[in-house]
Amino acid sequence: MKKDGGLLACMKHFSSTKTALLLVLLFLLPLTMNMVPAGQDPALSASTEEPQFIQARAQTTWSGTQTLSGSYTIGVADEVIIQPCTVVRLPANERIIVDGRLTVLGTQSCPVILEASGLGDHEGIQFNASSSGRGSLVQNLTIEDAIYGVTMYGSNPVMENLTVVNPDRVAVDLFQSSAPRITDLFVDQAGRDLGFQNDWRYGLGLSIGAGSTPIVNRAVFSDILTRAVNIWGGSGGLIQGITIDNCTGSSWAMVAGIWVEDSQPLLTNITIDKSDSGMVIRHIDDGGYTHAVVRHAHISDSMYRGVYVDKNNHTNYTNYETADFTNLTITGTGGPGAKAPNIGYAALEVNATGAWFDETLIEDSTTVGVRLYFVDSTTTFRNLTVRNSGDPGQGPHEAGIAIRSSFFAPTFEGLEVSGSVGPGIHSTSGGAMQGSDWVLHNNTKQGVIVDRATVSIQGMHLADNGYSGAHVLDARRVDFLNLTAENNGASASASPEQQAGLYYFESNDVESSSGDVRCSSCTVSGSQGHGLLAVNSVDLRLEGLHLFNNNPSLPALEVDNGDTMPEGASGRVHISQAHVEAESPTQPAVKLHRAAVVMDGLSMSGNHTGLDWRGDNNGQFGSYLNNSVFSGTQCVTLEGHPSLSGHGNRISAACTGDVGLTDSQVNWSGLIDDRGATGTPTVLSLDATSRLHLHQPVNVSYASASLATGAELDVAWDLTVWVINNNSNGIPDATVNVSFSSFESYVLTATNDFGTLFLPDFISQRWTSSGVSAYNTADVDCGYRGVQNTTSVTFDQDLVIYCHLPLANQAPFIRWTSPVDGSIFPSQAQVEFNASESWDLDDDVLTYEWTSSIDGVFSTQTDAFVANELSTGVVLSDGVHQITLEICDPSHCVSETRTIELVNLAPVLVVDFEPALNPWSELIMPQTGTVTINTTGTYDPEGDDFACIITFSGYNRQGPGWSNAWVCPETLSYTFDHVDDDPPASFTLTVQAWDAVGNNATYSVPVILYNEIPDPEFTVNRSSNSSEALVTLDGSATVDPEGDALSITFTSSLDGVLHVGSDLAWEGYLSRGVHTITMEVTDDRAEHANQSKSTSMLLTVDNAEPVAVIASPPAQTFDSSELIFFSANGSGDADAACSTFPVDGEWICAPFEPASGSEYLVVTWTSSLDGRLTPEGEDWLLFEERLSAGVHTITLSVDDGIHEPVTTTRELTITPSAPILGLVSPVSGSVHPSSTIFMLDASQSVDFDEDNFTITLRSSEESDPLLVDVDPNQQHAFSLRAGEHSMTVTLTDTTGASRDEGFTLTVIESAPVLVLISPENRASIVPGGTLVLEEASYDADNDLTVREWRRYAPELSSPEVVSTSSKEELTGLLPGEYHLSLYVEDARGNWVEEHVNITIQSSLPSLDRGSLVLNSETFTQNEVNTLTVQIALSDPDGTTDDVRVNITLGIQQWEANLTDADGDGVWEGSLEWQPETTGRPLLKIVAKDGEGERANIDFMSRNLVVEAPEDDMRGLLLGAASLGFVFVIGLVALLISRRRRAQEELELLTSWDAFKSPSPKVEPSSNDVPTLEGNAMDGTEEVQAELDLDVE
Repeated sequence: MKKDGGLLACMKHFSSTKTALLLVLLFLLPLTMNMVPAGQDPALSASTEEPQFIQARAQTTWSGTQTLSGSYTIGVADEVIIQPCTVVRLPANERIIVDGRLTVLGTQSCPVILEASGLGDHEGIQFNASSSGRGSLVQNLTIEDAIYGVTMYGSNPVMENLTVVNPDRVAVDLFQSSAPRITDLFVDQAGRDLGFQNDWRYGLGLSIGAGSTPIVNRAVFSDILTRAVNIWGGSGGLIQGITIDNCTGSSWAMVAGIWVEDSQPLLTNITIDKSDSGMVIRHIDDGGYTHAVVRHAHISDSMYRGVYVDKNNHTNYTNYETADFTNLTITGTGGPGAKAPNIGYAALEVNATGAWFDETLIEDSTTVGVRLYFVDSTTTFRNLTVRNSGDPGQGPHEAGIAIRSSFFAPTFEGLEVSGSVGPGIHSTSGGAMQGSDWVLHNNTKQGVIVDRATVSIQGMHLADNGYSGAHVLDARRVDFLNLTAENNGASASASPEQQAGLYYFESNDVESSSGDVRCSSCTVSGSQGHGLLAVNSVDLRLEGLHLFNNNPSLPALEVDNGDTMPEGASGRVHISQAHVEAESPTQPAVKLHRAAVVMDGLSMSGNHTGLDWRGDNNGQFGSYLNNSVFSGTQCVTLEGHPSLSGHGNRISAACTGDVGLTDSQVNWSGLIDDRGATGTPTVLSLDATSRLHLHQPVNVSYASASLATGAELDVAWDLTVWVINNNSNGIPDATVNVSFSSFESYVLTATNDFGTLFLPDFISQRWTSSGVSAYNTADVDCGYRGVQNTTSVTFDQDLVIYCHLPLANQAPFIRWTSPVDGSIFPSQAQVEFNASESWDLDDDVLTYEWTSSIDGVFSTQTDAFVANELSTGVVLSDGVHQITLEICDPSHCVSETRTIELVNLAPVLVVDFEPALNPWSELIMPQTGTVTINTTGTYDPEGDDFACIITFSGYNRQGPGWSNAWVCPETLSYTFDHVDDDPPASFTLTVQAWDAVGNNATYSVPVILYNEIPDPEFTVNRSSNSSEALVTLDGSATVDPEGDALSITFTSSLDGVLHVGSDLAWEGYLSRGVHTITMEVTDDRAEHANQSKSTSMLLTVDNAEPVAVIASPPAQTFDSSELIFFSANGSGDADAACSTFPVDGEWICAPFEPASGSEYLVVTWTSSLDGRLTPEGEDWLLFEERLSAGVHTITLSVDDGIHEPVTTTRELTITPSAPILGLVSPVSGSVHPSSTIFMLDASQSVDFDEDNFTITLRSSEESDPLLVDVDPNQQHAFSLRAGEHSMTVTLTDTTGASRDEGFTLTVIESAPVLVLISPENRASIVPGGTLVLEEASYDADNDLTVREWRRYAPELSSPEVVSTSSKEELTGLLPGEYHLSLYVEDARGNWVEEHVNITIQSSLPSLDRGSLVLNSETFTQNEVNTLTVQIALSDPDGTTDDVRVNITLGIQQWEANLTDADGDGVWEGSLEWQPETTGRPLLKIVAKDGEGERANIDFMSRNLVVEAPEDDMRGLLLGAASLGFVFVIGLVALLISRRRRAQEELELLTSWDAFKSPSPKVEPSSNDVPTLEGNAMDGTEEVQAELDLDVE
């Protein structure tokens, strides 16, 4: 039943499927009938050329509610127009695919709606690349329930007023260089209706990727999950007027209002509010380029960052500007307006890349205003303002600006930072900065902190900051130029150090040759603490420092290097031109503690204690104090100076205290005491370990000095010794020995050329606690050539001592300046001789004699003169001269000899090569090029005639040679001519200059010649700028210098490769747009593989107007039945690809798809009478159509959607016509047997004048019409005899107009038609049933001759004919499978045979238990009894032939066969038997049908009675006794035997089919089980009962 049920269900399903298919076919039938244009005659079209409908352009209009069953594709040549108020419904995961043109004409009051038709979301609209340039327009469209709103691949539709509500993934998604123009885009709740999310790309508003460049004007994004604008993959475009609100929520990706990645967009007029991050610009792929330009952006209430510019790999910074911002405002980052306040990272962050910011305002951020990391000088801020920002307690991020690890400083020009919760700027850990015009004010902590960083600022104003204006710590290379700091350090939480106007700590801590920390032209006032405080700092340079009006309880300037090493600093501090104004009566104006300082130009004013300087320092460096003015109530206090030197210092009248030295060694020169002249000189106070050395003091009172025991005050002066002779001339090289009576050691040295010796700064007098010493005495001994003299003087001031030596007359002193010994001069060159500075101590007259070893005495001149000059008459020959100068006074002569040479020199060669030599002085140039050598400046030293030429070595060409003319041209040139051969790999070119004497000068260079790639040169020729104009790129001016074969490539930036080959010109057409046309040239030289030269030019190609041409039909007369061929051959548009036009014909089109996409053309044919000729929404260029009667004006319109439609017209005259046959069946020329019943179907016949008409049918083989005036709209039957029939159809309309149309039919004599009625194939006949053979075969030609019913069997060698009757009944067939056939044959031998297989069912034998008749049921023991049995047996198939009767009593058995001799179904027989015992023997009757296990059996039993004879009781007793004995003996064997036999009988019975239960269990009814008479029972039940009994 399960199988049957499944089959039934399957049949039901198949039945329903057939029903559905039938309904679909019925629905499609009228559509398929209308696929042929109205009025087309299939019969005619079969014999004529098919019109080209494959190029049809379909235009479909949607209105109302359009429910799509699946994805809908707009073909490349098709257009769908959606009217206002239309609702388009899409199933889940389906989309509208645009390959052609989509026009959505919604209005603001009645937009078009695209929504889902079920529970699942649809996938919106997809524009493919084939739709590019086809003019798709989307106006006032609202997309709801979408996964994707609009997706584009390389397309460029125009979209206005597009609204996308709740897209799951992307509202507008651009790929493959899409370039749409989008105006007024609104995206709401992108990604907000997600049950789950399995990747990050959910909740995007506008995604611009893969090289796309849209123009977006005005867009609003509200409540976006991930990103409102997502730009990636080398994309760009112009995005302006963007408003973004509430972009937050995704945990899969960084959320940003605008995300720019590896792209170059221009974004203007941007407003972003409440986004996790307002704008992120990230560079990822170093193979690409990132540069976002942002103008006029306002970003507010971001949760993490307002703007984030970074590189994905933060360890590999990009050193160019990846972003360019102008007029950027960021407010409220991490503030109360953000989604989650106080968790922000930075209002603006730049990380590992560069950026440009111009006019930027950042305010009200609860995190750092600007954070920079790993940036360099490619990051620039101009006019940056940061207000009220910083994250409290977050270290550097408390600042308005925090920067670190930026070792190449970004630039800040025009910076203002105020209101920060921490410092204005925190530069740390290499956070270098540079810039100008900084204003840092009203920050909670410092104006700027520089911590281990390099900073250089020109122009900085620090005001009203809670801590120091600037705090520099552990830093080097810090420059503050033109700094002003005022009113800083007033915060109550600031430490005393942090209250200083400027605070330096450990800047630097080690002195080095670089890395100075500098404050130049710095003014500090109004500080709560020191004006400037430096702690543990060296290499600190304070230049032009001005301090005033700072805390009066502290020194205005303090340097405290008091910490010892290693914590302390080692080195010097440099202070120059410092002016300190201090009103601090109890404090010094300047305090230097354990500091080595080089101070120059210090001045102090105001009420203060003066200068307090402790000079002992780490490293015990010496200090310097120069050109300074002392003042103050304690004037100068010096302590612990190991060495303090200086000069030009002055004690002013404002110095009312002492100059005190404690444990100090001071050496000053030129100290002036202004008070000394007033009578109240300054007291010099020295402790026991101090020493003061004063050189040339002025108005210093030594007598009033306070000197402790051990202190020394030395006064020193300068001593000059002049050794002279009797003529008061200073004696050079005189020996001088100066010895002092005290304090100084002696000096032994010689005088200079002027006879003087200068001895500065020698002690004159020493003051100690015990008084003043006597003045020092200087003893001067001088001597010269044995003459001595001694002079002694008291050394109490600067002195000049003359030591007179009365010398005898001395020889002169030679002072010979030229020529220098060893000089070489050209032949006959002018030689200057000068010894005019020679002199004589005795002022004697001197004589000179100049002698040459070659020419002898050649001059006696004393003044300078020139040899070989005509005016002097002094001539020197060529050669090597030993020149001796002898100078004599009247008493003595002295001489000196020098060597010079005069020789004829080679020309001086000066050359300059063009082309220039490389850095290795090699000439590398083309092998057909010209080298030009400029010899300007070449000369011959002696003025000899000389010439210049070019020569070669190692070269297979000769040089130009010498023309025998003594000339050296200003330019030498040589043209290499290796056109047909190759030059050597290298050779030498030499420029040679030689004079008439034969002296040569050469300059040689290696030459390497190379085969040159020609320079490309081409021109553009065209008749107009339109795309329809033929363009010629003419490169014929390109010539290879060596004559090598050229390979030319012309390419267009839009159309790609135009030409590759040896031709120098290309002709063709260019698509519309601005092309960069490039000509690339190379030659066939192997060394030029992968090398070429190129040149480019810009070429603008304008959009061409379409062309409309009616090529067919001609202006003539047709009738209304004629199918007129319409052709627009010759029409088209140069901006439409030829692939969109029919294959046949010549069209105006672009041979290849234009770069910006093929234009979509709308082609419309209209008639002044019949209206539009092509189906609505289609625009065929070629078609066939009929026209109604009348005069028609045919108009062809071609519209490219850009220009006004172009039209052309033609007039046609159409006359009325007779009806036209539209034959559906029979098919003309077909062949049919004579048995065919033909159906005439002319339902497609038509009268194009709409007249009613009838049809008459005739055959050439029949005298009478087959059909007369019948209705053409009905089908009509007819038959034909065998033969060739020419059929004529006469169509007659109500006007009497008629038309005969013909067709042919061939009718052939037919074979018999076999019609088998019975039996059916696979028929099953009940057992004993009748087999009915019945047929109704016939032959249309009435010549049927044979009819046979045949039986086929394996045992038959040929089929057995069982009947020849048309109908016959067969009975008595045995059960089994039968293979039968019906065979019919006509007189021509044509035959047909059909085979069937049937089954005669087999029946089971069935004993009729109610018919059992026994002659007796009681029998006598030990007597021969005869039992007669009669029972009815039913077996419809008559195959039962074995019926037996069996009696079993104990171990006795008797059996006999029953027979049915008369065949009446009653089986009879008798059995003789002699029972030996009494009892109830078992009578069994078994009917068997078949043999072995395949036998079918019926079985029944009954108990008989055996009684003892009535006349012999002894025998009965004896029998009973015997029976008892037997029972006792054989009880066990009997039980075992009966048990085994009962089991075997049960198995036998159940193995017979008659006793098997059927597979499906059927509950028997009372009618199924016959009631057995007497005690008869079913055999199976009996055996089972016996078995159960035995078991018991």
